[in-house]
Amino acid sequence: MEGMLRHIYGESLETPTVSVQPLSAMNLQGALEEVEEGQDYEVVVDFVPARDLDLHSFYGRLEEMGTSIQVGEGDGMYRMHIHVPTEKRYEPIDYIMGIGTVTKVAIENLMAQMDDIQKGKASQGSFASVEPGTIAVVAVSPGAGISRIFASLGVAAVVAGGQTMNPSTQDILGSFENLPTDKVIILPNNKNIVMAANQAKEVTVKSVQVVPTRTVPQGLAAMLSFDPAGDVEAVAAKMSKAMSNVKTGEITVATRSVEIDGVTVRDGQVIGLLDGRLVASAESVEQGALELLEKAGAAGHEIVTLFYGEDMPHAEANRIADVIREKYSNLEVEVQEGGQPHYQFILSIE
Repeated sequence: MEGMLRHIYGESLETPTVSVQPLSAMNLQGALEEVEEGQDYEVVVDFVPARDLDLHSFYGRLEEMGTSIQVGEGDGMYRMHIHVPTEKRYEPIDYIMGIGTVTKVAIENLMAQMDDIQKGKASQGSFASVEPGTIAVVAVSPGAGISRIFASLGVAAVVAGGQTMNPSTQDILGSFENLPTDKVIILPNNKNIVMAANQAKEVTVKSVQVVPTRTVPQGLAAMLSFDPAGDVEAVAAKMSKAMSNVKTGEITVATRSVEIDGVTVRDGQVIGLLDGRLVASAESVEQGALELLEKAGAAGHEIVTLFYGEDMPHAEANRIADVIREKYSNLEVEVQEGGQPHYQFILSIE
């Protein structure tokens, strides 16, 4: 036990007073990567002790239950993390209920978490490392290619989601709860996910800001103003301002016949959306992209980026980009793999 306490506190047990970690310094992800055999569940409990916490007794009791023990404290709120065998997964909760008021509990199967982490690392690439006290950004992404771009811009975690696959509040919460910082900015990148992002903000003890990005290009534009060392509220405000510097185009296929804002669409036609508004219908993706860019006033812009979807061949995306370059000689046209479903192209117009 003494060895464990010295490891946790980083100081001699002869020191009369010891202190827990600040919540921002807790590295639950690191603890997850050191799972010991037989420790099947991760238990995290947020609580307010009824009286001053005797840390030596607290850790001693927890060591009888499991391993990978961490305790963080912030503004009188404590968070306890432990790995336990299946038959003991409720013991830490019962114990803490006897010494204070429990405000939140999370129990996760460690093997399932480890499997998810390995799958995530394989599919999403390398995300930005997060230092305690800095700001971590969580972005919702509809495709693997877009996830890689967010990672290259400094995003710490990605939640899969987009049109027809909206993540839950728990999905968003789980993406940042184990990050080693208490400062988080969420980029929902879809109008239907903003509410879930705000709900995640309300149920965590971390300091979370939601930059209400409604599209992927808005999220990417916001990341260009990201400063991990800044004040989280000020940085979020700056990112919110930056997201207005881009227009978003989307090319997809209509699933029903409709007439909106003077645009008539037949089921199965290609349609173009500009900042969520129907502006074009066409018989081909190429024609739809050209009509959308005309409605967006592309001649007065400088850069268009085409993020091509999972069903769009790379060669065809490049061919359409060449057609756009030929029509708009003033535009810098870039092509990036997006990997998103349902949309042949997501366009960023700057």
